[in-house]
Amino acid sequence: MKNYFLIELELGHSFGENYESSTALMNQMLADGKIQTYGINVDMSRMWISMLAESDYQVWEMVCNLPIAAVSEPLITSLHTYNQSIDLQFPAISMN
Repeated sequence: MKNYFLIELELGHSFGENYESSTALMNQMLADGKIQTYGINVDMSRMWISMLAESDYQVWEMVCNLPIAAVSEPLITSLHTYNQSIDLQFPAISMN
């Protein structure tokens, strides 16, 4: 059974310098379904990633392959509840 995880990373200065390539890779991870969401604060010093995984090991494996250099060890939290509000705002469209 898969669980949701929240990963919090403190980013180095090099992230801001390589913003275009780093976000392109993060967007590709979104498209590939490797991560669910990600967010970066306004001064580009911190990143949050939500991920669906079967184990802590799978989360750590993904974190080790991130295209960024973290300043400190990531904080990984297993979530009991994860709610994506976009699903609540827009009902499914029926063509009938």
